[in-house]
Amino acid sequence: MSVGVYSALDYLPLVEFGVFRKGGGRKTLILNDELVDALAESLPTLREDMCSGEAGGRRCGSGTSRLDVTRSRRPASLYIDSQFISLTLYDIEYLSRMFILVQQQLRDYIAALQDVLLYVTATLNSVTDVEPAPEASKNVHFSQFYE
Repeated sequence: MSVGVYSALDYLPLVEFGVFRKGGGRKTLILNDELVDALAESLPTLREDMCSGEAGGRRCGSGTSRLDVTRSRRPASLYIDSQFISLTLYDIEYLSRMFILVQQQLRDYIAALQDVLLYVTATLNSVTDVEPAPEASKNVHFSQFYE
């Protein structure tokens, strides 16, 4: 899981879940801030449901995004549009403990969005390295945008 600014998606700060599949390959889901917050709210209940053996679904976010619980001790599935990743009880417990850090990093990136856009605009026609403004956010590694 990583938090990043995606140039191909208008430099939006997003969270990427990457899961390696059996037999090779990787499946990736991209979550916006609304889905990240909704998932964070759902994690404690999802953990309780998985431990108690309750089956059911929880809609997380809007549109076609949803979080589904299958059966006791079975993986939950996080759906974004038609793609999904499976989350085991261990995954849910891990996310429950560390997801506050993901949310905070995403908030920091969202707060720095204006600085990112100013920096990217300045580097578009530059042939030399461009330094970010001195007052620019310290939470973003601007040099990676120049590369």
